[in-house]
Amino acid sequence: MKRFIHTKFLWLFWLDLLIHCVFQHYQLIYVAITKPLLVPLLMTFLFLNDEYIGSPVGKVLFYIGLFLAFFGDILLILINDTFFLSGMIAFMLMNVSYSISLTYIQPLQLKRWLPLSLTALVLALVAYTFHQMMKDELGQYAMPVNLYMVTVAIMVLLAVNVVFNKEKRKIALQYLIPGVLIFLVENVLVAVNKFHFDHQKDIFALVMFLYGLAQFLLVMGFAKIYLKVRSFPVPE
Repeated sequence: MKRFIHTKFLWLFWLDLLIHCVFQHYQLIYVAITKPLLVPLLMTFLFLNDEYIGSPVGKVLFYIGLFLAFFGDILLILINDTFFLSGMIAFMLMNVSYSISLTYIQPLQLKRWLPLSLTALVLALVAYTFHQMMKDELGQYAMPVNLYMVTVAIMVLLAVNVVFNKEKRKIALQYLIPGVLIFLVENVLVAVNKFHFDHQKDIFALVMFLYGLAQFLLVMGFAKIYLKVRSFPVPE
């Protein structure tokens, strides 16, 4: 019964995400209901499986990141300049919380400088290409957007760093790295949609699906690591 109840929160999350994407496509006001439910459903799933919510530090930092994501979701329900910047700050802090939590899983391995340097080089090329394409359209948002992308890049680098932990390598490859890479793609789409395509509804729907998928993968990855559950209840 316990496994059944816990698993249903994941099903509810995916149901809510898909309904939200439909609402987003048709630009219905009900997105104000479905969007704020996404992260709380994942958090409830985690809390039901966590017997020691207050420790360790890395797990607590991940929970803080989820709370920041929840606030960011609420702020971005209304897309205007004030709430967009506030939401960006909330998600930037989420990225920082997730990144620090990743260092608790696996401290940065500077001796593995070659793969980390190659990853950093690829991320720098992506950031440079993005900047060159969008620099004339970002306007006053150039600095906060570029700073935001730096926090995402750091999160990607630290997720790749977890691969050097033999015990966590499989989880990193299955959940953490795909999750942060999807976050990277999603954030690029958010910026392109706001500053280039002028809020296309279909891109918004895609952005929200990618956002939900990324959060789901990271939640599952962190849960497998911090909750130390071999057979984690997932939708079947």
